[in-house]
Amino acid sequence: MGLPIVWLGWSALEAIALGSNGLAASMLPTALRETGVLMASVGLVTGCAGLVAAWLVTHYEFPLRRLFDWALVLPLAVPTYLAAYSYVEFLGFPGPLQTALRTLNGASTLQDYWFPDIRSNWGAVLVLSSVLYPYVYVACRAFFLMQSSSLNIAARTLGAGGMRTFFTVTLPLSRPALVVGVTLAMMEVVNDLGAVQYFGVNAITAIIYSTWINRSDFGGAAQLAVTVVLVIGLLIAAEQRARRDRVYLGRRDSRVPPAREYLVGAQRWLAFGFCLVLLALGFGIPVGQLGYLAFRVILPETVSMTINALIPTLILASLGAVITVAIGLVAAKLAQRSGSTGRGAIRLATLGYAIPGTVLALGLLQPLGQADLWFNRMTMALIDWRPGLILSGSMAALLYVYAIRFLAVSHSTLDAAIKKRGDAMLDAGRVLGERGLGLLLRIDLPTLMPAILSAATLVFVEIVKELPATLLLRPLGIDTLATLVYSRANVGLFAQAALPALFIVLAGLIPVILATRLGDRRKV
Repeated sequence: MGLPIVWLGWSALEAIALGSNGLAASMLPTALRETGVLMASVGLVTGCAGLVAAWLVTHYEFPLRRLFDWALVLPLAVPTYLAAYSYVEFLGFPGPLQTALRTLNGASTLQDYWFPDIRSNWGAVLVLSSVLYPYVYVACRAFFLMQSSSLNIAARTLGAGGMRTFFTVTLPLSRPALVVGVTLAMMEVVNDLGAVQYFGVNAITAIIYSTWINRSDFGGAAQLAVTVVLVIGLLIAAEQRARRDRVYLGRRDSRVPPAREYLVGAQRWLAFGFCLVLLALGFGIPVGQLGYLAFRVILPETVSMTINALIPTLILASLGAVITVAIGLVAAKLAQRSGSTGRGAIRLATLGYAIPGTVLALGLLQPLGQADLWFNRMTMALIDWRPGLILSGSMAALLYVYAIRFLAVSHSTLDAAIKKRGDAMLDAGRVLGERGLGLLLRIDLPTLMPAILSAATLVFVEIVKELPATLLLRPLGIDTLATLVYSRANVGLFAQAALPALFIVLAGLIPVILATRLGDRRKV
């Protein structure tokens, strides 16, 4: 799991030793500045939007609150690059909004009126925030539902109003959930490639991709990639240090469930309008635009392209889910039996989810190519046969990077299930005579099957949506749904990409619905 990072570190040091660090040194300041501004802006917007939305649906009653309670999670089903393409189509010159505006004011060209350009830094912040705020919403909503209402009641009894209680009691206590959600959103910003490229933002992942693909400078790309890893590591370490020796969560009093206050007058409609705008920005506009473009004109070549991309997507996602869940199960079981050193090693192995797919793919290009070279030399020496690129030029490379990238998803799900189940059932099976494979097949796996299916579903959908690593490592002539959408949209043919994009969104709805149903069952 650590091979890509080790290889990138070695390549970066080798490039510095050879004196070829000029490109990275010249591009790094711009990349860090624009990436930092984008991360900070998206973090601020998603933090405010997600926190306020979670506060409203858990503490107040207003029209359609129950609908918003689960529907506000739906933007998680929309990948950032699909949202970017949809927004440009919706707000661009030929889009419905500007078309309606020209109809109203009689304009015929863009020079006849003013309209903001969505393909800009502010457009990237708007679009990324609109689909990433659910990370904060989900974390804060879960925290508010678990938190005792006794503290809020005590504050109100002592004379604090609703706003003062929120800022002096609830907000400080919700800091862990808020930070977790904002951090996840910012990690997604760092990982994004399609959206930042489409909006023309010189984010560090886009520059890494351009440095390798357009300039063929692996050393410079490796130096930039190592910088990304160091920045992410520093962010994680800084947050862990900031939370050290602090206590935020009080024990919940189950006799005092979270109470909701009925909003009246303009306040209830303001709460309703806020949630409606969030849902429309994150889910309504992207999915509506995709549906309109996909079904406006259904061409045979579009259907054919979609089917040709759908088949390898399903194969990759299925195989990737099986491999990743199998590794996650082994890691989770080893973590139960290992000491602190072993558990620490497993935690390090699951950090791939925090590293951009572009970085992981870049770190696998050369080692897999070198392995292919060695294998071909061996087969030529032994049997006079050259098999070709069996690792770097096949789906094996993609399955490898998927296992690294999404191991944390499967491991965390299965580790929690193993801890919740305990060892009592396995001990009972041993007492009754089961050992080895029989114990695994008759007791261990059946009792973990719900968690295994859940983890497999999550990994499956993540692979369907994954773009940066797939774009770099896919075999020649093979397109997935994500790469098909990317290639069509980048040449201005998004109408042809709308149908495969809609399939990606529909696949993304599966874990969102499952997670919402499980969350509803756990509420007390």
